[in-house]
Amino acid sequence: MTLTLIFLAIATTLSVLTFHFGGYYQSLVWVWLPFVLIFAYFWGLFLLHALYMAFFSFVTKRMKNLPMKPRPYGMWMLSQTCFILGYFFRVHVHASGMGKLPDPKRKFMIVSNHLSGFDHVFLISLFHAHRMVCVSKTQNLKVILAGGWIRYAGYLSIVQDDVVSGTKVIETAGRYIAEDRCSVCIAPEGTRNKQFPSPRVLPFHPGSFAMAYQAKCPIAVFAIQNTNCILKRWPLRHTAVYFDCVGVLEYDEYKSLTQKELAEKTRAMIEKRFEQKEARFYHLKPKTEEEAK
Repeated sequence: MTLTLIFLAIATTLSVLTFHFGGYYQSLVWVWLPFVLIFAYFWGLFLLHALYMAFFSFVTKRMKNLPMKPRPYGMWMLSQTCFILGYFFRVHVHASGMGKLPDPKRKFMIVSNHLSGFDHVFLISLFHAHRMVCVSKTQNLKVILAGGWIRYAGYLSIVQDDVVSGTKVIETAGRYIAEDRCSVCIAPEGTRNKQFPSPRVLPFHPGSFAMAYQAKCPIAVFAIQNTNCILKRWPLRHTAVYFDCVGVLEYDEYKSLTQKELAEKTRAMIEKRFEQKEARFYHLKPKTEEEAK
């Protein structure tokens, strides 16, 4: 949000200067011009920002010896950019239960269901006050604007269906939390739920929770709705998406559970929220076999 306010302040200043020194203030015919200029300057600044993001990402992806570690500047830039993307894609983010989260100085594990690539985009935006990285699939490192930043910020890339790689990544995530370096977000489903809404939540991989046991940290559980509808509705309609923190489990609450039991418990918390807030979903018609492909 900070970057958005900076862009807005610069856009407003440039609009006023243009309106004044262009002599447009001398006629009421141009009274609408400052508002149009603010809009144009704002998105012009965002375009310059996107070019900077792309250039930085291009350079970073080619730095083979870049040490893997969480970097606050990278996290901040990603969170600020993700916030602005909400305006671009006409997304209204509704967040609830954020008051349940531990203090930003305390690091923890974030668990959510996975409907779309937009899930982490807006989670990153919501956690702008926290130092947080995500566990992401390796393909995301190839994304033009974000790939290099994901790597630079210290996000953890995981090779899907590779048990050895996954174990190492989860161990690193646990170390990040235990060493108080940053919180870590993961979608234990392991992949997007392309079959939604049948089931609404895929089974959780128990191994994802090893980081919590390792770090003995709180686990914040998020239920995400409607991120899978954003591209279908854009640009003609806005999309209301929901990020509900349905609970925070302290270590004492889950230390006696097995990883499988904990996976089932957190999944059930999300399922229960969906039952309570079913009316929020834009559609609940199961996909046909052909659509799922």
